[in-house]
Amino acid sequence: MSNNNSLNKAVKSLPLSSYCNTKNFEDELTAIWQNEWIYASHEKMLLEPLSYITLNIGKYNILIIRDKNNELVAYLNTCRHRGSILCEEKSGKLKNNLLVCRYHQWSYDVSDGKLIKTSSFKVPDNFNIDEHGLDRVGLKLWNGLIFININNKSAWNTENTFQDYDPIINDLGLNNFEVGHTWQKNIKCNWKIFWENYSECLHCPNIHPELSDLVPVYSRRIMDIKDSPDWEELSKISDPKFQGGLKEGMESWSMNGSAQGNKIKIIDEIENFPGQIYFTSWPSVFMAIFIDHVRIVRIMPVDSETMSLNVEWLFEAKTLADPNYDINNVIDFAILVMQQDSDACELNQKGVYNPTSKPGTLMPEEYELKRFHEWLQEKVSYV
Repeated sequence: MSNNNSLNKAVKSLPLSSYCNTKNFEDELTAIWQNEWIYASHEKMLLEPLSYITLNIGKYNILIIRDKNNELVAYLNTCRHRGSILCEEKSGKLKNNLLVCRYHQWSYDVSDGKLIKTSSFKVPDNFNIDEHGLDRVGLKLWNGLIFININNKSAWNTENTFQDYDPIINDLGLNNFEVGHTWQKNIKCNWKIFWENYSECLHCPNIHPELSDLVPVYSRRIMDIKDSPDWEELSKISDPKFQGGLKEGMESWSMNGSAQGNKIKIIDEIENFPGQIYFTSWPSVFMAIFIDHVRIVRIMPVDSETMSLNVEWLFEAKTLADPNYDINNVIDFAILVMQQDSDACELNQKGVYNPTSKPGTLMPEEYELKRFHEWLQEKVSYV
C-alpha cells in the first residue's frame, strides 16, 4: 500500500492568541508581507497608460501605475516631503506622467519616481533633489499577473513563489484573458484563519453541501483521494468519490455544473482533467483553473482580526463574446462557496479570544495546515 498524504499523528497548532495578537500581526507584516512576493492584480485592471491602482496591505499602501510608455511601476504611496499619501482612490487615471502630492504639490516623474520639483520658493543648498525620489517597490509581471515586493530585495523565482507550480500555467496565456468580474469582501477573521480553511476539507460536507455534491471526494472530508489510508484499494471503485474529479456529467464549478459550450482548449486536452487545478502562493493568493474560466483569489491582512478578500474571474475573450454564455453561472457558485467559507472563518475567529494557553490540534487530514504553520514559524516567533 502506497503512503497516503495524511499526518501520522496529531500535531499542535499555532497558539490561539496568534490570531488576535497585535504584536504577532506586526511581526507578520514586517517578516512576511514586506518580504514575500504579493499578488496585486491582473494587468488588464490597468489597461491604459497613466491608469493606476492602490493596494492596502495592513497599514502599508502601495501605488501601481502604468506610465506613459506603457510600463508598469510600483511605489510606496507616500510623498517624500512629510509623508502624505499621493493617490487616495482605489483606482484612477493621472492627467500626465507626473505624480503631484495634493498636500504640498511636490511633483514626481511617474516612470522613475524622481522628484521633479517642490513648491518652496527656494531650494536649500543642502537639499539634493536626487535623494528625494519615491521609494520603489519591486514589481514582476508574470503571465499577465502583477506581483509586488515591498522591500524590493527578493529575487523572483517562479517555482519558489508557487508551492504547487505546474508549467501548464505558462501555456495557458493568462495575459490574453479578460477580467470578466471582480468581487471584494472584508472578513472578520485573521488572515491565517482563511488560509487554514482553504487548506483542509474536514469542513466541506457541512459547510459546503453544494460543492461536496459537485466534487464528491470533498464529501469524504478530504481534498485528495490519497488523503485516505486505504486510497489504493478504494480507487478501484468506479465512483468520483474514490477516483477524484467532478460528479458524473458535470464540467465546471458552476451553479448547474455546465461549461455552457465554452472550454479552454489546453485544459480540455488534459487527460483525466480532475475538474480544477490549484496554484497557491503564500501569503497572498491562490488561483483555480477550471475548464471554462480561471478564478484568482487575493488574501490581504487589514488588521489582526480582519482580512480582505479580492476575487477576479478570468475568461477567454471568445467566451465573454458568446451571447449564450452566462458568467453568473460560475460567479454565483464561487460566491456561494466563498461566503460559506467567510462565515466559517468568522465563527473560528470568535473563539480564539478566550484566555487559554492551550494550542489547537491538527488532525491527520490537516497536513497542508502543518506545512503552512511551518512556513510561518520559519519567519515569525509565535508564543
